[in-house]
Amino acid sequence: MVRLLQLVLVAAGVTLLVVLVRSIGLAEILTDLRHFGIGLVGVVAFELLLDGCNTLGWRATIAASLPIGFWRLFWVRQAGTAVNQLTPTASIGGEVVKAMLLRPRLAMSEAVASLVAAKGSFALAQASLVLLGLTAVLGRLRDTPAMATGVVLGFGATLTGVIGFVVLQRRGMFSALATGAARLGMQGPYIARLRARSAALDGHLAAFYRERPGAFARSVGWHFAGQMVGLCQLLFIFAWLGTPASFATCLAIEAFALVIDSALFFVPGRIGVQEGGRVAIFTALGLGAATGLTVALIVRLNQLAVAGLGLAAFGYFSLTSTRLAGSASGT
Repeated sequence: MVRLLQLVLVAAGVTLLVVLVRSIGLAEILTDLRHFGIGLVGVVAFELLLDGCNTLGWRATIAASLPIGFWRLFWVRQAGTAVNQLTPTASIGGEVVKAMLLRPRLAMSEAVASLVAAKGSFALAQASLVLLGLTAVLGRLRDTPAMATGVVLGFGATLTGVIGFVVLQRRGMFSALATGAARLGMQGPYIARLRARSAALDGHLAAFYRERPGAFARSVGWHFAGQMVGLCQLLFIFAWLGTPASFATCLAIEAFALVIDSALFFVPGRIGVQEGGRVAIFTALGLGAATGLTVALIVRLNQLAVAGLGLAAFGYFSLTSTRLAGSASGT
């Protein structure tokens, strides 16, 4: 049933994308993309810098005494992100991959706890960006009160979800899930293992928030720096396309896009959603549907390029792990 729903969502997304291309005009889009050309290298460079900031944000949630260097963490993150982007796992499969690739340098419970804490700090950084975008865009939506109301409601829902997520982490989120599973009738050794692992995860998270509040603040700061790099990336795209756009406009676009992407995270690869959302945003801001779709396709090409690097990293880590396992069994 889940697989069927995923296929339906992918088909709907592809259909939406085809409709957008046909309505705007394939020739115009291809002309813009050809004009952009080598500029994609610059976009990818900005993306890797952004990923570096997010890696530092994740690194802040891991104890400094643990032997995990920046570059290993960077490429582990790239591998997990590639899995999230290229497989229909609703942003979960990649997190499992990250935790697995950190073994044996980091215990599974410690790895998962760091990932969950980093998710919380990342979400707070995004909420901060959405708030800034809200202040930048509301004045421009006076003639479209329905759109302005949607923006405010979207921000409210985003902020509520982020705060709720962080509060749940501090109050034993995983133990609550294990208790819920037991109430649904799950019994036996499986539920016992689940309770033990949940308690370990909650213990790591509670210790992190209690003993290292400064580390959480640094994590939020690094993730917010990554959001700022994303704004610079968008400014670069506009400049290369020869379309003038202010910092406030890019801020509004990023804020809108974050709300839409977060709300529709369950669509595999956000196919069609990402493109349709940006067309709607650009149209609302008076920038034109064609420009919106061109920028969306540039962003998609950038994601595919970086995902390719992530898959290469995943292949390297997998091959290295296989060799190490073979050496260990040989001795």
